[in-house]
Amino acid sequence: MNRIKPFLLIFALAGIFWACETTDPLVNEVQIFLVTGELDQALAVVENAIAEDDNNYIAHYYKGNILSVMAEEYEDPRDRKQYYERARASFDRAIELMQGLEEMPDEMEELEETVTFYWAEEFNAGVNIINDDSVRAATPEPNFTAIAHFENAATVQPDSALSYMVMSSSYFNENMIDEAVEMYEIAISLMERPEAEDYEYMISILLVQQNFERAIEYSDKARADYPDNTVFVQLLADAYLQSGMQEEAISLVEGLIAEDPDNPQYRRVLGTQIYQTVSILSDQVTELYETAFEMRRDMRSLQGSERDAAERELNQLQDRIDSLEEEMDELTQISIREMQIVAELEPDSESANFILGIIFQNRAASLFERRNNTEDNQRAQQYDDRARDNLREALVYYERAAEINPDNPENWQSLFQVYTTLGMEEEAMEAMERAGL
Repeated sequence: MNRIKPFLLIFALAGIFWACETTDPLVNEVQIFLVTGELDQALAVVENAIAEDDNNYIAHYYKGNILSVMAEEYEDPRDRKQYYERARASFDRAIELMQGLEEMPDEMEELEETVTFYWAEEFNAGVNIINDDSVRAATPEPNFTAIAHFENAATVQPDSALSYMVMSSSYFNENMIDEAVEMYEIAISLMERPEAEDYEYMISILLVQQNFERAIEYSDKARADYPDNTVFVQLLADAYLQSGMQEEAISLVEGLIAEDPDNPQYRRVLGTQIYQTVSILSDQVTELYETAFEMRRDMRSLQGSERDAAERELNQLQDRIDSLEEEMDELTQISIREMQIVAELEPDSESANFILGIIFQNRAASLFERRNNTEDNQRAQQYDDRARDNLREALVYYERAAEINPDNPENWQSLFQVYTTLGMEEEAMEAMERAGL
């Protein structure tokens, strides 16, 4: 199939020339070699013509065409690239010469159509590997083979953003984040004005790459181009938070809330983004508790100055845990406050109620963890009571989410977990059935 399609293109071009009663002996000779498939002879003809006159734009154009046909003779797309590189150089030289003429010749339009044809051949081959499961299964290293096709497409037509976009996606699928970022930055540089989804993808992979500075730059550009799209406020806040700029993140969204206090989207961004920080802090606290447990275990075998030093270190560790838990509590309260306002502004929002349920349930889990890691029985009981109070708060919001959308099994799964922890057996059984467990 790959060998037939180029010849169909050649016949079409030849028909155009012959219809115009072309008398150029170079064109006639090359067309004959192309029709008969004698590509080496065709290439020799145009190279001789170029050697005689480097300003012969028709010879340069046909050289690019011939090299493109020769490229598609190779089954492995990796073997084609060198031919496409030479073809692109010939096309560029032909364009340069044609643009220097007083009147643009017909060959310019034909050259553009030829380039587009070979670009589409390579691009579609790569897309088929990605999208067609049967083709993908039959292709060794499908993502890398697709990338090779896209590289060929970009070589033939380097000003096509689409080639770099799909290349980026293929690299991302292989977890080659640096390459994915590089390709999409090239794609965006070729766009007059990136679409909102282009910015969103670019910022997202920069966050995965942990290139927060660039993520912030693109978020600012996106907000300038799409000021009404709140997703970029969320992404910018996320970049601030992940880069340790917590105050900037909060200030950003609070400023927007001050301008539009009844906008639930801004409050949702603030509530959810701040809670991401709580989740990170919670993981850190869990690790510190594990370290403290191991230190207490090891201290049993220590005496004298070694034990005293270990106790000082353990006390410092506990101070760090207390500080992180205090920060968690403060940030959690902000998240609850903002998401409760969202739930008030959008009383039928399943997601707002579900998120509130998660926040209260996770705060309960944090309190249970504190209970399990204290040796003070009175304090342990206080933690337990507070944890169960938070679980009852979580129930209010999970039940509201389930009321809004009773067909969502996630609502019932969450209710099952909370009912079980609170010892509400009948409710837990019903929730289990509704969840399809």
